[in-house]
Amino acid sequence: MPTMHQPSFECIKGFSPNSCQEWVFVLKIHYAMGNLIWLKKINFLSLVRKALPNIVLSATLSGCGSAGAPDFSQMSAKYANILEQYQINMIFQNILRSSENRPVSFLDMPTINGSGSITTTPYASAFFTGGIIPYNSSYLPINGGLTNITPGVSLSIGNSFNFTQSSLDNAVFWKGYLNELPIEMVKYFEHNHIPKEVLLSLVVDEIIFTKPDGESLTLINNPLRPDHPEFQKHLYKLISYGLGAYLVDTSQKIGPPLTVANLKSTFGENAFEAMKDSGIVLQKVGGSSEIKFQPIQVSKKYKLCINANKYENFVRQEYGDEIFCQETLAQDINKPNAQKKIQPKLNIRIRSTNNIFEYLGQVTKAQLAENSYMVTLPPTATTFSSKTNNSNEYAIFVVYKNQSSTRPFSSIESLDGNTYSIPSENNGYSPLTIKLLSQFMSLQKIPGSIPASPSVLLK
Repeated sequence: MPTMHQPSFECIKGFSPNSCQEWVFVLKIHYAMGNLIWLKKINFLSLVRKALPNIVLSATLSGCGSAGAPDFSQMSAKYANILEQYQINMIFQNILRSSENRPVSFLDMPTINGSGSITTTPYASAFFTGGIIPYNSSYLPINGGLTNITPGVSLSIGNSFNFTQSSLDNAVFWKGYLNELPIEMVKYFEHNHIPKEVLLSLVVDEIIFTKPDGESLTLINNPLRPDHPEFQKHLYKLISYGLGAYLVDTSQKIGPPLTVANLKSTFGENAFEAMKDSGIVLQKVGGSSEIKFQPIQVSKKYKLCINANKYENFVRQEYGDEIFCQETLAQDINKPNAQKKIQPKLNIRIRSTNNIFEYLGQVTKAQLAENSYMVTLPPTATTFSSKTNNSNEYAIFVVYKNQSSTRPFSSIESLDGNTYSIPSENNGYSPLTIKLLSQFMSLQKIPGSIPASPSVLLK
């Protein structure tokens, strides 16, 4: 029997006393028998698992960093922030394209899918007089005395997401994009938190005056034109009179007035029931000798107009009756033709979403020109601004060219090699303008406007 030296054993830091005693006890028994010792790996790993809580606690107290489990709420918030910045940059980039008369192009992300994982792998290594023991062997050969043991754990964390990026350059999207905005869309945004001068400056394209003699004057909302201050003057005057989107009566007469006998011969014996089902009402007209009824198709729609107020006489003289919301069909029927001819007329044209991009491109071009012109919108009576004492407080859109800015609201490197940015501070109505334009675009995204597209994996 070969001579064996008595090994020394001591409790390893991080192990419970009972675990150490059991481990040392097994070693002593096998040593006393004088045999080569073979211990199963599972016993060794069981001992390591008992020590892991103490290992993690020790690492935390000693300041050693360890990765935590993926927080899916943080991941989803991060994706939302990425998508928000993506949309802002896309709108800003197309405004820059419009300022240079380049074609615009729109993309969208209809779906975003995220995934996360965490893998925990415990490990340990021990050193005997015989050398280092590989942790992945089925059985651990031990020959000699235990010198030290190093347990541990490795954490592997991964997260990724993929998104579907689709082009909006198709006929379904562009038909809505190029069509004039409906007046009811303007009504959606008439709220106290949106200054009326900002909203109307974005959506109003032209103001057309027609004098009683037939002469017309067109003022175009383009800051590059010399008559732009005149346009703003009339727009602000109309705002002060109460210009807004209101639901008005747009009923129309159907044919000439008819007697009861004519109604039945024209529309049948069930004329009254049929007209009622079709939304047609009868208005009594004519003298007492022969009672007639005027068929009227009842309808209502939104109109950009002014409610009657204390300035009614001044408004009527300058802009005519058609600007009033109260100009109903009954008033039109009873008004003499001569009176209608001597009044001026006012027509307000609304932009399409495409023309709003063109307008903001003109604002950008005027601002970055050699003789810079910043389009500002002075506050009206109902305007509330929280950006007081800023030099650009009432600017509709602020763009910097090749100027460094800390965490800009948006930054784009254009094809001309220049960097354009919207500052995060002292930017006037720029965030509100981008927000309104984003919502106008969202209203154009009807079913079929966003085609399917292969997804792109981003890690």
